[in-house]
Amino acid sequence: MPNIISVTNPVPGQEGNTYRSPITPNDPQIQNIPDPTRVGRADARTDRQDTGNTEIGRRYDSYFQAFLQALRDAGSITEIASRFLITQSGTMVLSGMSDGIAQELAQFMQMIQVGPEELLSLLQNQFSSTTRFGGKLFEALRDVLRYSPSAGLKNDILQFLKKYNDFSSTAHIERNLQRTLQQMSWFMPSRFSSTLGDYSSQLQQLLSQGDRSGAMNLIQNTLLPFLSDYVSQMHDRGIARNLLSLFILDVARYENGNPQSMLQSFYQLLGYSSMKGRFSDLDSSQLLRLLQESATAVHAEQNPLADRLGQMSHAALRGEGGADLRQTFQALVDSILVNQSVYMPLAHVMLPVQMDGRMMFSEMWVDPDEQNESGSPSREPAMRMLLKFDIQELGMFDLVLTYHDGTVDASLHCPPHLQRFTDLFTRKMESLAEQEGLKAATILAAPMTRPLAISEVFPKIYERKDSINVAI
Repeated sequence: MPNIISVTNPVPGQEGNTYRSPITPNDPQIQNIPDPTRVGRADARTDRQDTGNTEIGRRYDSYFQAFLQALRDAGSITEIASRFLITQSGTMVLSGMSDGIAQELAQFMQMIQVGPEELLSLLQNQFSSTTRFGGKLFEALRDVLRYSPSAGLKNDILQFLKKYNDFSSTAHIERNLQRTLQQMSWFMPSRFSSTLGDYSSQLQQLLSQGDRSGAMNLIQNTLLPFLSDYVSQMHDRGIARNLLSLFILDVARYENGNPQSMLQSFYQLLGYSSMKGRFSDLDSSQLLRLLQESATAVHAEQNPLADRLGQMSHAALRGEGGADLRQTFQALVDSILVNQSVYMPLAHVMLPVQMDGRMMFSEMWVDPDEQNESGSPSREPAMRMLLKFDIQELGMFDLVLTYHDGTVDASLHCPPHLQRFTDLFTRKMESLAEQEGLKAATILAAPMTRPLAISEVFPKIYERKDSINVAI
């Protein structure tokens, strides 16, 4: 009788052969074989990623862990940027470089030629432009946190700072809203883009008039429903939909930065006794004026060096300077973004200068609230600084400075070929400390075995491992 259950006729001579799977439940090369008769072993694959493993893609379960990974991967760009500057100091026109970016580079080289007396003012300008929460109001908030560090007060202050940050970025957010809508219209059919253009014109008019409530009403009741209908009708899963996600984020920030909401958040802080004694005499109009002045001061800071770097980065990332220049500025932008992360508890500046005929590129990280390592009571906050600098014809240096109660500790790591000068470096640093009226506690100079990592000098970066996971 024929085998009617068989899908195909058996091959002659192999009717008795049976197929055996090469996979066995105990095979260590196979990941988590499904077996309904027992509980399988733990799967070696995971959607999570440990910070020590760089072979797996970005993890999405924790923003802070992603920041640590980006910090480790990005590292310092001092060596890359210094080589670029040294090369450009000799020749300003490279193969494939457009006239526009060549002119930008020439002007940049003129800006960074400074003398010893100008170096301090340039450094101070760099630091002042990175301080977003400055002024008497925020100094008072820091004092309150320092002497009354309750969990509830800290959380309420952080909520207020989040609202203030969005409030002080109002002009930037408004430009983002208009630009994103314009870009979305480029990727829509004309019957949708024309309508979106009309709504964008209405939004631009309301924003120019300073009508914040009218703009929010137009966005929430007209623009967002229109864009939602467009996505559902056209099943758009491309660039327009991605831009819509960015638009919604900016809308959330624009709403969060509402002045009345910010004032309400601040008045909630006045319920704490430590805050009430400092700000109870301010009414709503005075407080709002104080916050507006603080926000205006942030944008009033002039930093021509950073502006020029931004213009050069914009041109280089568009490919105007060739592949080498694009990679250099890509590393530069990545370093800036990582070091300006909300998780970075340090102040960070970059300082490219040309002085005494030599090019130097420096990166500096400063922690103004360093804990006293000895554990003894301190009359004033300690401060720690990591300075990385690459000097033309000399090489890479790492300098770690710690200051507390008039005492300074210094550790200089110099290029190996300068080892014979370490005693000279030590005496020079001791002399400089004495000139400034500081007590030199520990002054060391040694050849560099490897560049210092930021997390080695500032282990407090990892303290946020116990913070709340805010990933969605």
